[in-house]
Amino acid sequence: MGMLAVTNYESDPRVRRQAEALVARGDEVTVLALSSADRPRHELLDGVRVVHFKTEKFRGAGGAGYLKLYGDFGVRAGAWLAARPRRFDVIQAHSMPEVLVFCAAVQKLVRVPLLLDVHDMTSRLFESKFGDSKIVRAVHASETMSMAFANEVMTVHEPYAEALRARTKRPVTSVLNSPDEAMFTPSRWRGWDPAGEVVFSYHGTIAPRHGLVALVEALALVRKELPKARLQVRGGGDGLAAVAEKVQELGMQDVVDLPERVYAVHDMPAQIDRVHIGVAPNQLDIWTADTLPTKLLEYAAMGVPSISFKNPVVTRYFPDDAVSYVDPASAQNLATAMLALAKDPEAARKQADRASEVMAELSWAKQKLIYLDVLDRMAGK
Repeated sequence: MGMLAVTNYESDPRVRRQAEALVARGDEVTVLALSSADRPRHELLDGVRVVHFKTEKFRGAGGAGYLKLYGDFGVRAGAWLAARPRRFDVIQAHSMPEVLVFCAAVQKLVRVPLLLDVHDMTSRLFESKFGDSKIVRAVHASETMSMAFANEVMTVHEPYAEALRARTKRPVTSVLNSPDEAMFTPSRWRGWDPAGEVVFSYHGTIAPRHGLVALVEALALVRKELPKARLQVRGGGDGLAAVAEKVQELGMQDVVDLPERVYAVHDMPAQIDRVHIGVAPNQLDIWTADTLPTKLLEYAAMGVPSISFKNPVVTRYFPDDAVSYVDPASAQNLATAMLALAKDPEAARKQADRASEVMAELSWAKQKLIYLDVLDRMAGK
């Protein structure tokens, strides 16, 4: 099995979870990924062969930067695969970008099946950053061509699958980003005294659309009533500087724990086990309107009550008694929801229990079978 992903493999939960699921059943897996600090060019990580190209991740506001990133990685990956035309039974390209699937053109010629795994649509990222433009329309067209070039398409939830089926004749299967139960196991209930320390949490990509500045502002409001409330942030992205600036502005350096490094997927359960309440404060736009944050699934799996922005995808999977919804995720709305949960640990516990029940139906054990079945069918096994 070969995988292509413009990502830091060790910290990407979907790519790593799928690769390790294949290795666990005896498959050989090679992942082509981005350069990572302190990582060798070639390594064997939990049984997965990882090739780190000399292409570093870009997080910024310029479209040219993204195109350069995708182009550089695509050239390197295409050349690497072209030199090994028959090495793999299946090639899986993880978006973004969707055009990554064309890197396996030589494999397509020798009848190696190609799977396009659409995590997020590149056109929506570009439109959320740059508005409607010629480049967005071109990217949209490239997505359609990419799906036509692949043998099958996979994506992260059923609403996305429904949208993609309207754009391609290829089979489209949804496999949720459910956390691996072997790592994200339910922990003991970490109750708290509202008069004592209450730790809120955010982990994942840090970008303006994810609402971390509003979350810091909300924490300042919460601390007027709960002065020992704190926030733990884990992740990275082009929005981190703005968050740090807001923390500095509000004089909250001692109560907001910002990340100093990138955390691997396997590090996150221990980090989540230190907190009381998780928060997904995304700001609604064309990008976030169809997302199902992986962090919500991970909080639910570990029995941590959570607060979330509201969109049709999140509400499709999590009923109102499983998550505290804020709509929109403004600082004031977030603060109100944070105070409500923090002041009533018993209600928070019941909400966490309900979310855990939801996750039992969405477990990785079940999603993994869907994933493996797709690959086995494509490989003719």
